[in-house]
Amino acid sequence: MTISPPAKVKLNSRDTFKVLASGIDTLDLSIDVYWNDDSFFIYLEEMKDIAVQMENSVPIKLPGTDMIASIRSYGRKGHKWILENGDFEMTIGNWLKPKSRPSVMVHIPSEALWLKGPNGIVEHLCETLFSAGAESICIKPSRVDLCLDMTFPVKLWNADLLPLRVTPSHYAAPYFNHSKMTGISIGKGDIAARLYDKPLEIRQKSKKFWMYDIWRIEEEIPEDLKIIRVEGQFRRTVIRELGIEILEELFSHIDNLWGYFTFNWLKFQDNQGKHHTMRTTLPWWDIVQNNFLGIQEPTPLIRCKMLHPKKKQLFDQSYGTLTSLLACEHEEKELPIGSRARINDLLYQFDTLSNELGKSDFEVEIDLLNKRAKISKARTKMHKVHLHRKLMGHPSNIKPSFYADLEDE
Repeated sequence: MTISPPAKVKLNSRDTFKVLASGIDTLDLSIDVYWNDDSFFIYLEEMKDIAVQMENSVPIKLPGTDMIASIRSYGRKGHKWILENGDFEMTIGNWLKPKSRPSVMVHIPSEALWLKGPNGIVEHLCETLFSAGAESICIKPSRVDLCLDMTFPVKLWNADLLPLRVTPSHYAAPYFNHSKMTGISIGKGDIAARLYDKPLEIRQKSKKFWMYDIWRIEEEIPEDLKIIRVEGQFRRTVIRELGIEILEELFSHIDNLWGYFTFNWLKFQDNQGKHHTMRTTLPWWDIVQNNFLGIQEPTPLIRCKMLHPKKKQLFDQSYGTLTSLLACEHEEKELPIGSRARINDLLYQFDTLSNELGKSDFEVEIDLLNKRAKISKARTKMHKVHLHRKLMGHPSNIKPSFYADLEDE
């Protein structure tokens, strides 16, 4: 199937309260696992020992897959191992059968959910666990954030919205940047709501410029409009109270969860202070209530959009650092002000310092694999790591042919 770029939509003032996207923006899972045996645990512990000795995360190849992840040198909250890549962060307990604490906890970030879709990323997660030796699994949602992004007139986006809320929660707070409101927070604990200026949050914090591709609009937004995200956060307790026990039930009833959030838990209505029978839901909130589209489809084209600004940011940072190194070198040698400098001089200075500080090619390759694991599920084989295990006396179940070419170096 050919995937074509989405047609761009140019917004204008007539697009007041236009819904641009909706779906799951954050998903945390608790998973009960019956493992076939402890071979995966032995492998994880061997690699964690290397991470401890190297005082840094090291990349590992997940058994039965072409994917790598970074394993940290420590555990968390009773789980012995922490794995991380661009698709998820996974903590794993060292018990073969389920008990009161979940066997595995998984955090799936926003990028993976929009890139592959919730169904796609969960399917990939299941394949990973079964390849690692799981006999059976039961996946339960422990936190889910639902969101809807819509255009909103600037003249209505102010703190006057707060008194119009109708909710059982007593907590509410506006947020300001100088004198302009940037967001509203309602509720704490098991259920909470956030309404905020998403493009502003992208520019100032998250740098998720690929959301413009999700919205199918150009990055210029008319001055009289904002794009406001309406977000509902649900934790395990309230998810269970609403009759959702396992992940399949969440995906099947995602519209009902949004309905509870926008019809029962939170509304924005006119006639503040009047009896509820005399209050009417505001038109824009009626759109929020009735235009949640469910689980979003995968959007694979956002990968390039996601990496491009990161590459530019990293280049700017690297260029600044390298020019500072070269400036130090010129000062140490007392070179005349205005001495010529070229790009190659920057690279030469970095290479010289790398040799002086004892940086090795092996360290570069390990760090590169860790970085790739964080950006995406890299497909590079773990030759160097297994060679290092062998040199340190650790057993390896990888065939010698996998790293024979490295032993010749």
